[in-house]
Amino acid sequence: MSDVRFYTTADCRLCDEALDMAMPIITRLRYDLQVIDIIDDPEAERLYSERIPVIYRLDQNTALQWPFSAAALYRFLA
Repeated sequence: MSDVRFYTTADCRLCDEALDMAMPIITRLRYDLQVIDIIDDPEAERLYSERIPVIYRLDQNTALQWPFSAAALYRFLA
């Protein structure tokens, strides 16, 4: 299956909540997950600094930005 990136940063409560919600869905759909701190990726910081958490599908070059529900995330990944 394709890779999914989860953009986050340190001490982000919403990021922690989103990742907890996303992990069962990502696992069920058998995606490979990369968790990336935007501080370590200048392009991600430029694009998403005000919008994290963000889930990005590499195969479709699309991003799902917070806020999102479990149902919206499932539709995005399915």
